[in-house]
Amino acid sequence: MFGLGRVPCAACDRQVPKKEVLRARDRKDLVICRSCYDRWDCEGRTCARCATPVRGSQEIGVFLDRYAFGHADCGASLLRLS
Repeated sequence: MFGLGRVPCAACDRQVPKKEVLRARDRKDLVICRSCYDRWDCEGRTCARCATPVRGSQEIGVFLDRYAFGHADCGASLLRLS
């Protein structure tokens, strides 16, 4: 009712429950919802910077300048489940 326990997604501006977000390790206030992450996952997990797929155990991150996903090695801020 009042939005308690919800935070805005930086990518889509929806209010989502705190349990269903990914947080950037570098910035505590930046959250990405699971639906934005799942959409990227279904589209082939392509890195926004180098345009190659993120595979297997490669660390996933978010580019803070445009809220796009990609390799942490390409300069993306690491994501963690909250």
